[in-house]
Amino acid sequence: MRVEQKWTIQMKNSIDAVMLPQTDPFDKAVFYVSDGLRSTFSSMRFRKLSMETGEEQANVLTRDGTRCIYCDKEYIYAFLNKRILKLHRSDLTIADEYKERIPRYTDYVDSDGAEVFLLGNQNADSLSVFHLQTGRSQRKKIGCCCGIFQTEPDTFFIFNYDSILAYSLKGNRLKKIADTEHYTECARGKSGRAYLLCGGVRYSTTTISSAEYKILIYSFVPDIKMEKVIFIPKEICGRLCSAMTFRLSEDEKRLYLFDSRTIWIYSICEDKIIFQHTFSAHILNVLAEESFVITSCSLQKGYEVAGWGIL
Repeated sequence: MRVEQKWTIQMKNSIDAVMLPQTDPFDKAVFYVSDGLRSTFSSMRFRKLSMETGEEQANVLTRDGTRCIYCDKEYIYAFLNKRILKLHRSDLTIADEYKERIPRYTDYVDSDGAEVFLLGNQNADSLSVFHLQTGRSQRKKIGCCCGIFQTEPDTFFIFNYDSILAYSLKGNRLKKIADTEHYTECARGKSGRAYLLCGGVRYSTTTISSAEYKILIYSFVPDIKMEKVIFIPKEICGRLCSAMTFRLSEDEKRLYLFDSRTIWIYSICEDKIIFQHTFSAHILNVLAEESFVITSCSLQKGYEVAGWGIL
């Protein structure tokens, strides 16, 4: 395996400290970024870029950083600090804008597909069940949030760093389905399994759960249980220059582990690290579906963003 630089582009604004670069779930040839840290509010835009060339295909002026997005086949819902923009996926033109009674500072979102959104924040203690058209919002106390995933048409799993919760739209019911070790990141595979990263420092607080990193894998059928524990090799933990995070491959055979500069690919089947690479620039995100890494660095005038394929 090797890393190959696919493209490099220069941007006037940085794309740090907002939503991470994110692939379009319906078109893996494009991804989205938001202008962020050190950008003036009057210049901030949400942008659609080509995965193959890095070329900008569309943008929309937001005058604020986009914290997270939700995509359906026709629209993208961009969650800003105090507003929601409903954008056409094709060209990012604005279909609607919502300003009234919007839950603020959304970091995680999922939806029933019928304009009911579940919104979570990594530092707040409540889940907001928000009805977009009416502006009606219900709150459920859950603690902080690091992930929301729909499992059934009316059921969602909520991940809050210390447990797994289930929320049902029918009857507005929330219940805890599992206590877990403290974890800092989570992912959900297509199989329905949940992958929890334990260890290190949680970005939003000074909480230290453990010096040892490991991945807990939970299955939910027929009943919830911890299926497997993956211990991250100590030689990786000793090399970390910042907190580790991870992405899960679409086929759930690989984990992409990375800190601010280095990526490791761990084979779940072989139970070992099969690839490692250190970049000279800062890793913004790993798009695991495409084995693609997005990096960024500051220039004297502007910012350089690069796309790297892992072949």
